[in-house]
Amino acid sequence: MACFVVQAVLLCLLFQTVRLSPTIWTYDKVAYIKEGTNVNTDLSVINCSDPDTNPTSTYLKTIIPTTPCSGCFNIYKCGTLECLQYRAGKGTLDRSQAASYLVTLSCTDTIETAATDVVEIVVLPNAPPEFVPSALNISKTIPSSLTAGGLIYQVSAKDIDNDAITYKLKVTPASAASHYVIDQKTGAITSKIDMMAECLYFLTFEVTISDGQHDVGPMVIDVEITNPNTAPVAANLDTLIQFNEVDATKTTLYTMLLTDDKSTVKYNVTSSNADGLLQYSLSACTACTAKAITNLLPLDYENTPLRVTDTTIQLTDGYCSSPPYNARLQIMDVNEKPNVTLTSNIIQICEGKQEFLPPYIISEQDTYDTRRWSFNPTNMDPFSIDPNTGSIRTLIDYDVDKPTPMASTQTLNIIMFDKGDLTATTSVTVSFLDCNDNAPLFKSSFYTGSATACSAPGSKLLSITATDKDLTSTTGNNVIYYEGSGGSVTVNAAGDVILNEPMPAGTVVTFNAYAYDRGQVPGPLRSVNPAVISINFTPCPPTPSPAPAVTAVTAAATTVATTAAVSSTSKKSDSNLAWIILAALLGTLFLGLLGFLLWRYGARCLDACGKVNCDKQCCRPRPNRLLTPEIERRPPLQKQPEQPAEKEADPVGPGFLFGFWKERYPDDDFKHLPDRKRLPTPGDMEAHYPHTLDPVEDPLSSPSPAAAAGAPKKNCIVM
Repeated sequence: MACFVVQAVLLCLLFQTVRLSPTIWTYDKVAYIKEGTNVNTDLSVINCSDPDTNPTSTYLKTIIPTTPCSGCFNIYKCGTLECLQYRAGKGTLDRSQAASYLVTLSCTDTIETAATDVVEIVVLPNAPPEFVPSALNISKTIPSSLTAGGLIYQVSAKDIDNDAITYKLKVTPASAASHYVIDQKTGAITSKIDMMAECLYFLTFEVTISDGQHDVGPMVIDVEITNPNTAPVAANLDTLIQFNEVDATKTTLYTMLLTDDKSTVKYNVTSSNADGLLQYSLSACTACTAKAITNLLPLDYENTPLRVTDTTIQLTDGYCSSPPYNARLQIMDVNEKPNVTLTSNIIQICEGKQEFLPPYIISEQDTYDTRRWSFNPTNMDPFSIDPNTGSIRTLIDYDVDKPTPMASTQTLNIIMFDKGDLTATTSVTVSFLDCNDNAPLFKSSFYTGSATACSAPGSKLLSITATDKDLTSTTGNNVIYYEGSGGSVTVNAAGDVILNEPMPAGTVVTFNAYAYDRGQVPGPLRSVNPAVISINFTPCPPTPSPAPAVTAVTAAATTVATTAAVSSTSKKSDSNLAWIILAALLGTLFLGLLGFLLWRYGARCLDACGKVNCDKQCCRPRPNRLLTPEIERRPPLQKQPEQPAEKEADPVGPGFLFGFWKERYPDDDFKHLPDRKRLPTPGDMEAHYPHTLDPVEDPLSSPSPAAAAGAPKKNCIVM
C-alpha cells in the first residue's frame, strides 16, 4: 500500500515537469508601408500556439516610438491565423518624424510564460506625382465658335508609386468659373457654354494634381479666345435723365447711345417704382447704335408718386450682358395757366375796419405753385389786398351810419399771378351791412341820489341815460335797455333807479349799472364802462307838533319859512343834507363835553387856588413838566391806637374806582403799564393841594403859636 502511494506521487511530479510554454512566430520580421497610406494594410501574419494545446491569445506588448502613429497598429483575425495590421485614420505615417516602429508581440496561454516576437515596421517615403510635360506655364488659343462640351486642354500627370492622381481647376476671372469643368481622373478641361457667350478675350486656368499625400502645381494655362463676342455698351447711361411733363404719348424723352452692331440688343429694366416704370418704353432693336426712351402714358409732374423713377438697365445681345446701368428718370414741371373763380361773387360784411378772405376756387395743374395777388387796377382805395393770401382789408373805419354815409357796396377786380407770371382774374362785390358796431355810452359815469329811511318801496330816485352811435333801430342797433342792482336799489330797463327797500339812515348803497343795445348783427353790445350809482339814506324828516292857537299866525309864518328853507336847500343838492346833520351832531357833542369838564374840574380849581394862595397861577395853562419817579407817600398818623384795618372791597372793575381812575381808551401808550386794580394813596386834602410836593404836616403835633403866626405862605408847584 505504501509503495502504491509513492508511485502516484512520482507520476504526479513527472507530469508537472514536462509542461511546455506557448510559441509565437511571424512570417515577416520586417514590414514596409508608405507614408501617407490612407487604407488599412496587413503588415505580417502571426502564429501563436501552445504545445499543451492550451488556448492562447496574442496582443501588442510595446510599440516604439509611441508617436506620431503608435495607435496605427493592431492585431486582427485573418483566417485561422492573426495579422499585424496598419489601421488608416488612427494616426499619421510621417517618415520625417518616425522612419520605423518596433512592435513587440506577445503570445500567452495564461499558464506558462508568454512567448514574444518583434516586428520592425519601416515607413517608406512617398513620391509626389508629376505633370507631363513638366512645364508649368502653357499658352493656348481657342476659337469663339467652340460649342458647349468642347475640349479646351488635356492635362496629363504620372505617379511612380502608382498612387491615384486627382485634378483640380481654378478659373480666372471668377465670374467665368461656372462655365468650365475639369475631369478629376483624366485632367480634361471642357467648356460648359458656347464660347460665343463667354464675352471675354482671355481666360486663365490653374490646375493642381494630388496623390493623396502630395499636392503639386499649379500648372497655369493662359487661354486666348479669338474673335470673341462682347456685351453691348451704352455710352450715356448711369446718369440723371430729366424731361418736361407732356400730355402726348410716344414722345422721345431720351436717346441711348449703343456700341453693339452684331446682333439684336435687348433690355432688362427693373425699378423699385413699378407704377412709374409703366410710363416708359424701351423696345429691342437690331444692329442699332441708338435707342430712344419713349413714354406710354401722359407724364404729369403733379402726380408725385410717379415723378421720379429710379431704373436699373442691363443690355444683352442674347449671349453677353452688359454691367447694370443706373438711370433716374425725372419729370420736370412745366408752368401751366391757373384759373380762379368764387363760390359767391357777393360778400356781406359788417361796416367798420374789416379783413376778409373771398371764397376763392383755384384750379391749376401746378400744385406746388406760388401765387401773388393784386387789384386790377392796383389802387382800390380804401381797400388793400394781401399779396400772399389774397385777403382784403378796409384801410379806414368804413361807416354807413354817418350823416354822409359811404357807399354800401363796392366791386373789386382781383388778379392772381403764378410763379411764371401767368394770370387769372375775378371780381367780388362787397356789401357793407349796417351792423351793430357801437356800444352804448353813458352820458355820465357817476350818478348820486338820496332817499330817507322812510321812503316808500318802488320810489323812483333818479334816472340814468346812455346813447348809441348806431343810427338805425330796425335791427335794434340803438335800442338801449339798462341793468344793475345794489340789493335795496335796482335799475329797471328804462334806466330808472327804483328803491326796493329803505335802509337805515347813514347807509350808502353803491353799485354798477350797464347799458345794452338790442343789435342782431353781429350781436348785442354792452357798454364798455359801467355807470356808478350811489344812493345815500338820510333820517326820516321830523313830524311837526301841533301849534297853539295864539301863535297860529307865527307858526304859519315859521312853517312857511321852514318850507322855503327846505325847498331852497333841496334845490342845491340832496347830498349836503347828510353833512349838515353830521356837523350838528358833532357840535352838540363837543358842547356837552365842554360843559362836563367845566362842571367837573372848574369848582375844584377855584377852591384850591383860594386855599393855597396860588392866586392866578392855577388858572393859567400849566407848563410841560418832566416825569418824576413815583413817590411813595407815608400814611397819615392816627390818634387812637391802631386798629386792624378792614379788608378793602375789590374795585368795581379795572379802569374805574369812585372817580379816582379813568381812561379814555384801553390802548393808551404807557411807558410803564399801571396796576389798574391798586387803590390810590389818600392825601391830606385839607392842608395840601393834591398836586404839590411840599412836606405833609403831622396833624397830631401841636405847632407853637409863634411858629403858626410866622409860618410863611406855601408855594404851590403846579404839575
